[in-house]
Amino acid sequence: MSTPPRIALSNLAFPAAEAPRLLAALAAEGLAGVEVAPTRLGPWEAMTPAAVAAHRAELAALGLAVPSLQAILFGAEGVALLGDAAAFDRLLDHLRRVAAIGAGFGAGIAVFGSPRQRSRGALPAAEAFALGAERLRRAAELCIAEGGPALGLEPVPAAYGGDFLETAAEVLAMVRAVDHPGLRVHLDTGCVLLGGGEIGAAVRAAAPWLAHFHAAEPQLGPFAAPVADHAGAAAALAETGYAGWVSIEMREAPDWAEAVPAAFRTVRAAYGQGPAAR
Repeated sequence: MSTPPRIALSNLAFPAAEAPRLLAALAAEGLAGVEVAPTRLGPWEAMTPAAVAAHRAELAALGLAVPSLQAILFGAEGVALLGDAAAFDRLLDHLRRVAAIGAGFGAGIAVFGSPRQRSRGALPAAEAFALGAERLRRAAELCIAEGGPALGLEPVPAAYGGDFLETAAEVLAMVRAVDHPGLRVHLDTGCVLLGGGEIGAAVRAAAPWLAHFHAAEPQLGPFAAPVADHAGAAAALAETGYAGWVSIEMREAPDWAEAVPAAFRTVRAAYGQGPAAR
């Protein structure tokens, strides 16, 4: 019998000022980690080693780990995976910063969604795939060389502005083509649903390369009336022996104080609860 995954919560879901009270309450119910979008804590320039260490210590005092980063290119201007050489060099420079932040938090995965910064634009699909494979390998090598987390490549459907690697199958093909431990598959129930896929099949196909997972509703909505197939996702994760985290991703709602605990309880019931990180 496989161990249920540990559950984390994205810091996109609540105001930063309310984190101590909210997270203490959820940790008492079994929340094990927080997925960090760095710019929810401050501008990129403020994410110094000392600031990261201090925030990590605050979470650790609540018994919470930081398994992952997300929104890793938010606010990073002039960077592009498939753009000209200068734009790609700027992307690599930014990823050095992300790697340092991830290492400081002890995160294992940095989720790479970022549809705008990886857009293929007018590039034909085959050319975009070949260039993407070359450049994602360089990015993966950099992240590992810098001691940072692996990149978790996320399918981003057209509904979220994606035009490159929109489906789970395309992401899996890219990860297999790159064939580097610094690039893994990340799946998201909302992204797979909006991309026309079936999450259970996506999990089973990607199992050897799957390193991180988001429990999410379309448009990052609340979990009051879930439409994503969380039961199917949980069954496939258990069947394949998934050993990573399930992170709840949702936007901050006006009623976040009620919506966030409700989402955690819904996800905990659907996916089970692994041992808390201590």
